Amino acid sequence: MSIGALLDVILPPACASCGLPGAAACAACRAALETLPPPWCGGCGAPVPVPVPRCGACRGRIAGARQAVAYSGPAPALVAALKDERRRGLAGVMAEVIAASVPAPPAGVVLVPVPLGPLRARARGFNQSLLIARALSRAWGRPVAEALVRTREGADQRGARATARARQASGAFAPRAGAPAPEAAWLVDDVRTTGATLADCARALHAAGTRSVGAVCFARVPDGATR
Repeated sequence: MSIGALLDVILPPACASCGLPGAAACAACRAALETLPPPWCGGCGAPVPVPVPRCGACRGRIAGARQAVAYSGPAPALVAALKDERRRGLAGVMAEVIAASVPAPPAGVVLVPVPLGPLRARARGFNQSLLIARALSRAWGRPVAEALVRTREGADQRGARATARARQASGAFAPRAGAPAPEAAWLVDDVRTTGATLADCARALHAAGTRSVGAVCFARVPDGATR
């Protein structure tokens, strides 16, 4: 019996947000997720009063980014349970939420998960962005490529200010050696906070030869807020 199965016997599955026994995210908590209504910024996906190609929250060379829900209500608990409690099944839940509100990328787009540094990946045991990307691949029929690596370990960014996030992300990502650069890519991550991480990932992809970079995330932190 696997460790995960053993834990399910000892600790029966329950909603990561409200604790109701049953699904990893119960129907009520999923219904309570705050969607981001249109119109959206054409660059970073921020909700805006009127459609614009780019807004003040845009960072880097990213076009057509989208986030499914706001980082509020049940969303923070779901994200924390995935990353801190290793509840991997929540990656599939997040992908379902994304796929329900974000149209599939055009044919030819490759899903590129935001990478973790090796120390963080070993400590957690998985990369949550890769799990979400694989679930989206099954939903959308688009391939996944681990085209990037993190070249510099960063501290946990939760609670960090925008300037600290930008400093930690700047130059922290590079193309994976030997991996061909996709012609068009969508970065995949769990949460967009300031956009610094996505912007640096996009920089690395463009440097490798990728012509078009978009992004999709489960949740978006309100502009100016931290998590």
